[in-house]
Amino acid sequence: MDTEHLDQALAKVAEHKTVWARLPIKDKIQYLLEIRQATLDNAQQWADAETKAKRLRAGSPLIGAEVWLAGPYGLVAWLSASIQTLTALNTGADLLEHVKLRRSVDGKVIARVLPYDVYEQLLFNGITADVWMQDGVTEENLRANMAGFYRREDPDGVLALVLGAGNVSAIVPLDILDRMINCGEVVVCKMNPVNEYLGPVFESIFGPLIRDGYLAFVYGGGDVGEYLTRHDAVQAIHITGSAHTHDLIVYGPGEEGQRRKAADDRAVDKPINSELGGVGATIVLPGPWAEADFRYQSEHVVTQKLHNSGHNCVASQVLVLPADWDGGARLLREVRRRLGTAEPRPAYYPGTGQRLSALQQAEPATEVLGSGDAKRMLVAGLDPDAEQYGFQNEFFAPAMVTTSLPGDAGEFLRRAVDFCNDKLYGTLSVNLIVHPKTRRQLGADFDRAIAALRYGGVGINAWAAAAFLIARAAWGAYPGHTYTDVQSGIGVVHNALMFDKPLKTVVSAPFRPFPRSVEHGENTLFPKPPWFLTNKTSESTARKLTEFVAAPSAAKLPALFASALRG
Repeated sequence: MDTEHLDQALAKVAEHKTVWARLPIKDKIQYLLEIRQATLDNAQQWADAETKAKRLRAGSPLIGAEVWLAGPYGLVAWLSASIQTLTALNTGADLLEHVKLRRSVDGKVIARVLPYDVYEQLLFNGITADVWMQDGVTEENLRANMAGFYRREDPDGVLALVLGAGNVSAIVPLDILDRMINCGEVVVCKMNPVNEYLGPVFESIFGPLIRDGYLAFVYGGGDVGEYLTRHDAVQAIHITGSAHTHDLIVYGPGEEGQRRKAADDRAVDKPINSELGGVGATIVLPGPWAEADFRYQSEHVVTQKLHNSGHNCVASQVLVLPADWDGGARLLREVRRRLGTAEPRPAYYPGTGQRLSALQQAEPATEVLGSGDAKRMLVAGLDPDAEQYGFQNEFFAPAMVTTSLPGDAGEFLRRAVDFCNDKLYGTLSVNLIVHPKTRRQLGADFDRAIAALRYGGVGINAWAAAAFLIARAAWGAYPGHTYTDVQSGIGVVHNALMFDKPLKTVVSAPFRPFPRSVEHGENTLFPKPPWFLTNKTSESTARKLTEFVAAPSAAKLPALFASALRG
C-alpha cells in the first residue's frame, strides 16, 4: 500500500474543500454540463468495458438492461435533472414549479416527481414516481426543507470518502455527485476491486473536477479502505455495500468489533451515509389473471431476481404468494421455468458460489435450476412463521425463496405487509403486483397498506429498482436506522430535487404492457420495460434514451418509440 500517494491525494483535495463549498452555483452547473458531455463521449467505452468484464454475449438483451440503463443512462439522467435544479436555485425559480403535491391516506406530503415534464409524460406514459415526506413536512414548509446545503452562508468545506460499489456501475459516479452537488463536499473515491477496470473511464468523465482539485480516484483492497476511513483528513464517509462492511468500518473486525458494536464504541467516529441492501420481497395479490398476465408477470418477477445475476441490493429475494389463490401455484410454475431457462451467464461477482452453498446448507430442499453458468436456486414454500435463512440473509446471488400467507385479498395484503415489515431483514425495497380489479376492490385498504410499508422504495406493478434510475426520486433505506442496527443504511442518494426529509419513493406502473394495457382499458402506452431480461431491443432503446435525456428533442422520439415498441 502506497500511503504516500494516498496522503497526497487526500491533501490535494482537502486544499480545495472550502473553495468548492462556496463555489457559485453557475460554476457547478458548468462542471455538470462538461461531465454530461464527457459521459456521452465515453459511454461506448464504458459499455464495452462492462460487457467484457461480465462476459455478456454480443447482442444480449442484458447489455441494454444492465450495462446501458444502470450505467451511462442513469448518470446522464441525473446530470440533466440536477442541472435543472441548480439552474432554478441560481435564478430563484420555484423548485416545485413542475411538481404536484398531495397528501397520503395517513397525512404525509407526497411530491410527484415523475412525470416532471411533457417529455417524461410521453416517454414513461403510465408510470409515476412519488416521493413521500417525513412527519412534520407540510405543503407550506416543503420548500424550506429542500436544498439545505444551499441555504447555508459561507459553508466550511468537507472532505468525503466514497467507497465505491462493485456491482452496478452507475452507483460510483452517482454517489460521488450526490456528495459533491447535494452535500457540497469534495471527494476522494476508492474504486472497488471488482469494477476498478472502470476507473479510467470515470477519470475521463470527471476530468474537469480532478484537474481542479475537487475529486480524486484511488485504488486498492481492504487495507487501502481501512487506511482512508481512519485518516484524519477524511471528515465524512459514504458506502454502498453490505451491513457487514459497514460494521467493519465503524467497529472493526472480530470479537473486538462485536464488543465495540454492543457498546456502540466506534473505531471510526465520523458521519457515515450508507446504502446497504437487504432482503427484498415481491408481494403478489390474488386476482382474475389471464394467461398472458401469468407470462408477463413471471418475466417481471424473474427480472427482479436475475437482473445483474442477482448482484443487486434491490433484487427481489422473497416471493410472497396468496395461499388461497389458485393462481399462486400457476405463477410459481412459470417463475420456476423462467429461472431455469433464462439466458446463461457467468456469476461474475466474487463469493457467489460460497453464498449459494450457504443457502443449500441452510435449506436442504433447495432446487437447482439450470446448470453451469445458468445455475439458479429456488426454495419454495417456506413457513412464514418460522425463522428462515432466506428471510434474514441477503443472497446477493441468483437465488430466490417463496412463502405464502392465507386470507382473501384484503386479509392477505395486511398479513403480507406485516410479514415484510417484521420478518425480513432490511428496509430498502419491496414490490407489489396487483390486478387493476383487485386494487379497485381494495380501495382505501390498498392505500393504507402502501402507507404502512416501512421501505425506502416501493414498487406497485413496477420493480422498485426503477426508483434508482429516476433522478428526482430519493434512493435509500427507510429512515430510522442506527449504526448499531444499520440494516439497509442511513440517508438517501440521487434525489435531484434535493428533498431534505424524504421518507420513501413509490413507483407505480401498469399491470399490463402496451398494447394489452389499452385493450383492457388501462390508460397507458408504456410497453415492456427495457430492463426486462427478455426485452429484445433493450440495448437500442437504452442507447436512445441516454441520448434523449442529454438533449430532449421531439425529432428523437419516433426512433426511440419504434425501438421501445419492438421490445
